[in-house]
Amino acid sequence: MNFKKPRGTEDLFGNKVNEYVAISTIIRDVMSKYNFDEIMTPVFESTDLFKRGVGDTTDIVQKEMYVFEDRKNRSMALRPEGTAPVIRAVVENKLAQPENLPLKLFYIGKYYRYERPQIGRNREFNQCGVEVFGKKSPEADSEIITLAISLLRNMGFQTNDLSVELNYLISGVSKTKYVSELKNSLKKIKDLCDDCSSRIETNVLRVLDCKVDQDKLKNVPTMNDFMSEDDKTWLNSLVKILGLIDISVNLNPRLVRGLDYYTGMVFEIKSTDKTLASQSTLCGGGRYDNLLKQLGGPDISGLGFGMGIERILLDLEAKKIQLASEKALDAYIVGLTPKAKQFSTMLLMMLRSEGLIADFDYQDRNMKSVFKQSERLNSKNVIIIGESELKENVVVIKNQQTKKETKVSYGDIIKTIRGN
Repeated sequence: MNFKKPRGTEDLFGNKVNEYVAISTIIRDVMSKYNFDEIMTPVFESTDLFKRGVGDTTDIVQKEMYVFEDRKNRSMALRPEGTAPVIRAVVENKLAQPENLPLKLFYIGKYYRYERPQIGRNREFNQCGVEVFGKKSPEADSEIITLAISLLRNMGFQTNDLSVELNYLISGVSKTKYVSELKNSLKKIKDLCDDCSSRIETNVLRVLDCKVDQDKLKNVPTMNDFMSEDDKTWLNSLVKILGLIDISVNLNPRLVRGLDYYTGMVFEIKSTDKTLASQSTLCGGGRYDNLLKQLGGPDISGLGFGMGIERILLDLEAKKIQLASEKALDAYIVGLTPKAKQFSTMLLMMLRSEGLIADFDYQDRNMKSVFKQSERLNSKNVIIIGESELKENVVVIKNQQTKKETKVSYGDIIKTIRGN
């Protein structure tokens, strides 16, 4: 029987693994410069955590979670997003103490959603994200947008590769009035898709984000018409701060994001490249002022974003940008006799202990195949050891670039390889 990987998952090997390692290194380097600490949470949590944190009416909870019962009949879910688990960890471990604020955390990990696989969207996917807890301010909002842009620029994106969309989600009485007007307007539109028709009563703001019915929504009211003066002042302050650091934004009154917990500022960073088609959003996030308290923590504001690593790597690949350095060996060792092979293993350990990247031919290849293998492994040098070399206490080092062969005494092997 031949087993195959589950649909919507991917086997990573060779250069793909190197690219994932490289992008993780970039993420951690940038996060350290912004004074963020890494947090790791379990890959599965209580299903109720996501129902309460993400929202009962979201597609994630209604359609996309991988849910299972453990041996004690407790409902568990593979984590579909990163914010709720981080908040659970912050509350459980009492991390949001006054002396720790602002609490600035980031994560990198695997997440799971049962949805239709397509380019840039798998059922098992890798994501990095940040969560910040502390005083609500436009400066904090601007920092996480700046951080997201910095991450993407360090990965190789240029300014014209990215488009930043921004909106401000109203709340309180203003939101109640807007929701009422929006529902009345949507009910007058014929032939809305099935999702939009059901969302009118369950999660009406998500209708604004529908990719199917966008042309039909041109005349529905927007939040801009219902924003309070305080909300307008906040949004204008944020746009001004971003402008001072040369980040231009497009105000999009229909941007709502797909999660119920957002309040105030929301944003998305999209790729201007056509490679990802409808999956062009590289990063999205915003402010959630009530979620920490809702999940049992103190009444402290929060904000954050999530960034899909697969989409980023696809876009970089289309731009012919490689994050990982090409793999290369400093030396490839060939022992021509049983005794030479024994010596080769000792030499191999010595090279590695000196910080050199080295490997050894275990396959008993002929010399022609050995040199082909060394080329495939991109080895800078081939070290050849036979009976005559053992008697003379030397090795033959062939520089693969110059093709020059040199007899080298044992004491000069390291120096010669480093010189090559």
